[in-house]
Amino acid sequence: MVHSARQRFIDYVRRVPGARPIVSPFLPKPEVVEATLRYLGLPVQENDPIGNEIRLARALDYEPMFMTDCTGLIFPWREDPSSSDSKWIISTIQTSKGTWTRRVSRSLGEWGDDSGFPVKAEADHEMLVSVCEEVEKREAEIRQYFRRWRERVGEDGVIVIGHPHIGRLGFQISQQNMVYHDVDYPQTFKRSMEAIYQAALVVFGIAMEEGIDFMSESTYGLEMISPERFDTQDLPYLCRLADWTHQRGGLFWYHNCGMTRQMILSGRFNRFHADVLETIAPPPEGDNDLAESRRHLDPAICSKGNLSLRLLRDGSVQEVIQATREMIAAVRGYAHIFSTADAVLPGTPPENLIAFVRTAREESV
Repeated sequence: MVHSARQRFIDYVRRVPGARPIVSPFLPKPEVVEATLRYLGLPVQENDPIGNEIRLARALDYEPMFMTDCTGLIFPWREDPSSSDSKWIISTIQTSKGTWTRRVSRSLGEWGDDSGFPVKAEADHEMLVSVCEEVEKREAEIRQYFRRWRERVGEDGVIVIGHPHIGRLGFQISQQNMVYHDVDYPQTFKRSMEAIYQAALVVFGIAMEEGIDFMSESTYGLEMISPERFDTQDLPYLCRLADWTHQRGGLFWYHNCGMTRQMILSGRFNRFHADVLETIAPPPEGDNDLAESRRHLDPAICSKGNLSLRLLRDGSVQEVIQATREMIAAVRGYAHIFSTADAVLPGTPPENLIAFVRTAREESV
């Protein structure tokens, strides 16, 4: 019996006897998929990134993974054209406490500087909490969003919900203010984290009912936080999210594409019992030796990664093949999804992506 890509992926994570190894590059950039399809002489459908990747996955025999939104469902910012101008995009959310406003620079973009993050002062936390408390009012819209995702992907891949980013307040606060507010307004900051957690559970519950395969979360590596901060701020929520998911028969996915070696070697990443843990990034993206890190992860965890994105983009075909073979050797005897160290970079040559997928598929059995 030939199982669907979705079923193969889930069976492997759940350790179903006979499930074959999974190959699943992370390809959210449509241009990489389109370039590879053209290289293979296959058709490209305009404005259909999901259909295009499904076509590529069938051609190369891999199991695709798609990721939805999450924070945008909790914080549904809508542009106000009447208030926007040539320099600023003004967006709002209507809440029971009034109108919450965000200003994003047109020239710098949402991530260009601190101006685009709406939580700037302690009073802004009240608006954040208000939005989170009202997420259930948007259930119909959220449900339809996930339903469309499942219909579009079908059985041709797994779907992972986007990360709520609780410690980063759902990306409503800048990295700089994240630190300042946690120090200056600790109780206020904790209340905001708890509000996002509760809102995330509402969104997770709807997602699971609509057939989304993995619930997820992501936190920073040691390039941004200390182990102690991870223990006090991130770990409790990771445990709660994973426990909530498992109690409902679901699967939990954890993403960290930064400096994670010491977190893995210390056993911290074993404490919240993720079903899938990615990306175990190697230098230069991270600091992991895959064989070493895999030995320190709980055998019950299915690891995922960890081909260097820069090698995949800038290396030769033979270098990609060699790195893939080293990955296969490093995780032999463990459950591991052969993937990349994060989203494949724009400009990655099709021949390199094909070399990775085919080598992983043919030599990982």
